[in-house]
Amino acid sequence: MIVPRIRFLSVILLATSLLVAPSLASAEGYGWSTRRSTIVEVLSRTDGAQALVAAVLVVDEARVLDFSLAELLSDPERNFVVFAPGNAAFEDLLGLEAGFLDGLSIAEVKAALPAALPTGVGPAEVAAILLKHVGSAGRGWRSTAYELALLRKGSITVADGSVLPVSIGAAGVAVNYESTIIRKDVRARNGVIQFVDGVILDGLL
Repeated sequence: MIVPRIRFLSVILLATSLLVAPSLASAEGYGWSTRRSTIVEVLSRTDGAQALVAAVLVVDEARVLDFSLAELLSDPERNFVVFAPGNAAFEDLLGLEAGFLDGLSIAEVKAALPAALPTGVGPAEVAAILLKHVGSAGRGWRSTAYELALLRKGSITVADGSVLPVSIGAAGVAVNYESTIIRKDVRARNGVIQFVDGVILDGLL
């Protein structure tokens, strides 16, 4: 039965939200003030999201997309849902030592990122990966339980046109069976951020 599973999941999510990595749990900008800021502004103020913001800037600087991803996510007239991997997720993906990115600024991560990418992976491949993390929030994104709304829908269409499943995983709500939401429903002026514990690749690498 769907309803009992969702009620049970609510208890799990409450527990996991208390166990989030400190860098995200204590991030500057959480609370009512995030609703006045765009997604890019919230991420830029969030300790633990430097690698994600740096990756967006690397992609924009290389002009591998026909639009600016940072500008798109700063558009106050749009409503997005962004699955935001923390620094730890990028460290795992790039084979970096845990905590390697701690204390680095967005500018420092941006400068180091190209050299840290695996052979054959450049800004175009990074852009393709980032597009897997951006979807249209649609109606109801201001709901206090948007994560559960995603779960009830069972999937989300992301910016590259892919449809990613959203399901109950062992540790909470899983996106594409490869990433779990670890901090949910952080509201911004133009959408909602779901912090996840892994980078969504969907077979790209």
